[in-house]
Amino acid sequence: MSKKFSLILSLLLVFMVVFISGCNININIGNPENSSKPEEVTSAESSSVLESEEPQKPVEPEENEPVNGGSRNPNSYEDLIDTLYNTESAFGEAFIGYIEGPMGTGYEEFFEERGYMEEYSFIADIPYERYVETDGNEMYCIVPRDKGASVSVTEWIYSPTGGSYGRVLYKSDAGDPILITCNENSNIPNVKVVIVDSVGNVFEFSPYYNSDLGWLEVYETPEAHAYDFTVSKNSYMDDILVFNDILGDWAGFYTTPEGREVQFHFNFYRAAYGEPCVTFWYGEEYGVYKEYYEGYAYEQYDENGDFTGSLILELTLTQGTNSAEKGPILLRSTYEFRRAAWDENTILVSRTGGGNLLEEYGIGFFEMTQTMG
Repeated sequence: MSKKFSLILSLLLVFMVVFISGCNININIGNPENSSKPEEVTSAESSSVLESEEPQKPVEPEENEPVNGGSRNPNSYEDLIDTLYNTESAFGEAFIGYIEGPMGTGYEEFFEERGYMEEYSFIADIPYERYVETDGNEMYCIVPRDKGASVSVTEWIYSPTGGSYGRVLYKSDAGDPILITCNENSNIPNVKVVIVDSVGNVFEFSPYYNSDLGWLEVYETPEAHAYDFTVSKNSYMDDILVFNDILGDWAGFYTTPEGREVQFHFNFYRAAYGEPCVTFWYGEEYGVYKEYYEGYAYEQYDENGDFTGSLILELTLTQGTNSAEKGPILLRSTYEFRRAAWDENTILVSRTGGGNLLEEYGIGFFEMTQTMG
């Protein structure tokens, strides 16, 4: 075969390959309706497949959502409002606890200790303008169900014949939650709260924690009732002292606004048969008492048999400059004892009910330091 002929044959073969590849050639074997076709991938599916191949982004927490195991519940206010509607309650009230010192901002740790940050954290967001303060160290939270209600808080001046209204402490045309500190003597409430809802229903009451029974006396009438959202099982009980924690001698000093320095002394001990006993005296001259009391201390329990956190002191005046004039006097009071955070030998004492051991000076909260074991 000549080279010229080979060249022509090669060119002819190349031409035929190009011609054939450019043609549409259908080769059907059997019935074309039964032939399988590859599934079509839509653009949306294609996009989904491509996105699944990208690394997943971390889910960002929503605004105010607890992170890293946080316990704050940003929806607690609306949740409580729903509960008030579901229980047909006119308003909610809670006994938060006994505060130490004047009211102010920065009580989040206080609310955390008492178990409110987890379930009712909106309390920590109540602004200072809605803090209502008068004599006493009992803190309450009041939440009207009707957000359009008007709310007022007025001093209540007790008298054996009934009582009378004093100055207005707070007034608002919005039914926002408020915090109240009141009740210098828990057996005699010293404020009146009035809530008037949008349709004119009036709810008037005094926040009152019954320290003898260990629960909040919740508003209840034939026409309406309140919802008690007090957190009773919480961590604040962990640092409350029982009788065995305060055995020994304790002393304290207090300076009145008039500059009079008062000294007082406690001795907690168990008698021969284990009775929980206490002696108490106070005076203004060092080592000299005005009144001397002896008696017993009992741990207080509620109707369910749970410790309320308070000790009941039942004391009898036995000696002192006024004992001859007053005669034998039985003084019954209820106090809560806590260890001071800054000194393990110092305890904080808050009166939670009954008479005041230092009634002459109006002292219901004081510190005591241990003098001997």
